[in-house]
Amino acid sequence: MNGLMVKLYAKTASFRDPGAQLYHDTVPLPPPSTIVGIAGAALGLSFEDALSFFKENKIKVGCTGKSNGKGRDLWNYIKIKSKDFTHAIILRNFLYDVAVNIFYACEENEVILKLYNAFSNPVYALTLGNSDELAKVCCLNIFENIKIEQRNVLKNTWAPGDLSKKLKIDWDTVKKSKVNITLEPLVVKNLPCDFETDKKGVRKATKYKDITFIGENHLLQTETETFLFADQCVPMLEIS
Repeated sequence: MNGLMVKLYAKTASFRDPGAQLYHDTVPLPPPSTIVGIAGAALGLSFEDALSFFKENKIKVGCTGKSNGKGRDLWNYIKIKSKDFTHAIILRNFLYDVAVNIFYACEENEVILKLYNAFSNPVYALTLGNSDELAKVCCLNIFENIKIEQRNVLKNTWAPGDLSKKLKIDWDTVKKSKVNITLEPLVVKNLPCDFETDKKGVRKATKYKDITFIGENHLLQTETETFLFADQCVPMLEIS
């Protein structure tokens, strides 16, 4: 199996829960559907075509990364209902100073090379969230013969499944810290991973998966499957 790592940076980013209405919280890292969409933008494909491309080639996706702060943005937008116009306020959380590594793995080397060439010269601008949250490609690396190992030391990543009962605070790391730190709560979200589009072009989620976001100070008590990209251990999810 071969793989690609894409290092991205953005001043701000947001990855909202699709079920949110007037309060848009953000998860710490781009979820699987966002990672597919980013590749689609690089390839010049619509999200629907990108999703089909990933399914056909059984591409796996994963992510690591962190941000250096959070903020809140207040949106005032107009809703159009028939001939009436109504206003609504949205409170949107966003991440600041965001650096992420997104990973793609596939048995077909040609697919990885196609993704590498696409990210080297993207067709459309890449974003981490909304259309104005532009992302810069900082580095691209291709990996060959990726190994799969069971690991329990995972930081700043997400893993498929609900691992909430298998994670605890890594108090040894917390005690060794030389600065005050904020202990972030464990985040588990049931997120869409497959979609269908009707004749009007409206996209609807058809399949959901639990995704556990693992922070800097969380410790996994049992081992889970990871893919080795050099010295980085990354849990991955196959788009199927």
